[in-house]
Amino acid sequence: MRTAMTIAQWVVRLTGVTLVALGVLFWTGRALGLIPLHMALGAAFVLALLVLVSLAASAGLRPALVALATGYALLLPVFGMAQTRLWPGPGHWIVQLVHLALGIGGMILATRLGRHINEHPRVAGVPLRLKSESP
Repeated sequence: MRTAMTIAQWVVRLTGVTLVALGVLFWTGRALGLIPLHMALGAAFVLALLVLVSLAASAGLRPALVALATGYALLLPVFGMAQTRLWPGPGHWIVQLVHLALGIGGMILATRLGRHINEHPRVAGVPLRLKSESP
């Protein structure tokens, strides 16, 4: 479980930084031919985030956190692919800013999921105690 988590975290980190760098280029009107690469890296980012979500679910983390992370991971590609059609015109920079914030939020979420998975007793190798057992 730790190996999969480590790989997924590194994929999120590397693709996340690359996606932000590409996004800045696009925002300045440069390298627009790399948009398909941006989309492919975005898909890899989301898949790595979903791997972390599934590891969190299998580790028994709080179902609400797992559900929130799942919803967030599914929202990212939907918003990313729809953003060009949202609020066209001079106010479109707001949509681009929201897209950037969602991506950074995904990186933060992946980091927190990794930390929670790593600290969970099942993953850390700490035997689980029943409530009736005394320490």
